[in-house]
Amino acid sequence: HRMEPGGQAPPPESPPAESGSDPNASANNASGVAAAGVAEAAPGAPSPSGVPSVGIGGGGVAAAADPRPSNSRSGSRWNVTEQLSVRTDWSSQDDFSPHRSPRSEAFGHELENYSRDLRSGRRTLTTMVSPRSSMGKPLRYGVHSIQNMRREMEDAHRAVIGNEDWSPSASRPCSREGMEASLGSMSYFAIFDGHAGSRAAEFAGERLCELLAADRNALLSEPCEALRKALVQTEEEWLQMARNHEMMDGTTAAVALVDRVGHRCIVANVGDSEIVWGSSDESGRTNVKVLTEVHHLKRSASEVERVTSVGGRIWKGRLGHPKISPQVLSLSVSRAIGDLFFKDDKFTDGYKSGLTAEAYIATVDICSEDAQNEFLVIGCDGLWDTVKYAEAADFVLEKLRAREDPQSISEGLVRRAREAGSSDNITVMVVVL
Repeated sequence: HRMEPGGQAPPPESPPAESGSDPNASANNASGVAAAGVAEAAPGAPSPSGVPSVGIGGGGVAAAADPRPSNSRSGSRWNVTEQLSVRTDWSSQDDFSPHRSPRSEAFGHELENYSRDLRSGRRTLTTMVSPRSSMGKPLRYGVHSIQNMRREMEDAHRAVIGNEDWSPSASRPCSREGMEASLGSMSYFAIFDGHAGSRAAEFAGERLCELLAADRNALLSEPCEALRKALVQTEEEWLQMARNHEMMDGTTAAVALVDRVGHRCIVANVGDSEIVWGSSDESGRTNVKVLTEVHHLKRSASEVERVTSVGGRIWKGRLGHPKISPQVLSLSVSRAIGDLFFKDDKFTDGYKSGLTAEAYIATVDICSEDAQNEFLVIGCDGLWDTVKYAEAADFVLEKLRAREDPQSISEGLVRRAREAGSSDNITVMVVVL
């Protein structure tokens, strides 16, 4: 997702996301920002990822200049054309992790390159920890991201497998190695789909988990409330940073806290990143359940009602800016973390846009005695725009029955979405319970 440059306002029948001068723009830019009047940002403004900041000036939107070529990403096990940029991340089964000790000089160079890419915004960080389980089988996951046909990679993700044999003496909350102990028996899985830049997604990916781990007692006793508070604080901290440095980035979020010991899973989402649960029973019947909401004006009547009730503007199923013509500046999602330009009085003259970061949060039962091949699929809209929920669930179950690992399954889902027509950034995380 990125800002869509455009010239004059599009005709009524043409949505702004399709009207820009960029040949790589796509009709399925589901949570992107449509904006006209793109100018170069002022240099030197600090940002958490080392990328120049985005500023607002006059009637236009200033976008961060990026000296990198658009296809400068790491390789993959896929054989794809140079038009695509693909990144395969470490899964819970891999021995290779950026947090392990270097085993060779080549490993050290690769780790150094990885760290540099992370600081420059080329990669997002997945935290790897060794599974520990008193459940008889490890909790496994795989994650795969591709930049696809977009000029920028704006997705981020984070996964930390907790310690299901956790005890208070194992806690070392200040060290990354101790993050699993800080979460107790909870495991954390999340993806963030950024727009107007990747910085909000990268910030939320790191900060949300840190806030949850900082108050383990609340996390384990009242996980829904702990997750709600952590999301609120993540939004507040990002908006303050954005005000200080004029950063207009925003992001969706989909988070799952898995507690197999307590047979529960707490899910939350903001925007159109979603989570699907699936399993099969003893008879072989497939069970599928969508665990999250869709905060998208074209797909949710309740969101339309909520936005209009506070005076927000809706234009062709998109959330319009309260001050600037929605033909020039609009969002397709109605809930997002960040997006200072839609929330701060400095840019809205005190008018409400209807954009909020309030999350949908729910608890579901997992790991029942009769459940087989139980799993979660966490995906951004780059997946769900072209792959139906039941289709994804059937695909995962078929591969699990064939004893494929979650990493290869996540790659298969990404490939399926791309081949079905998705040109957006795609991130898919498959968690096998």
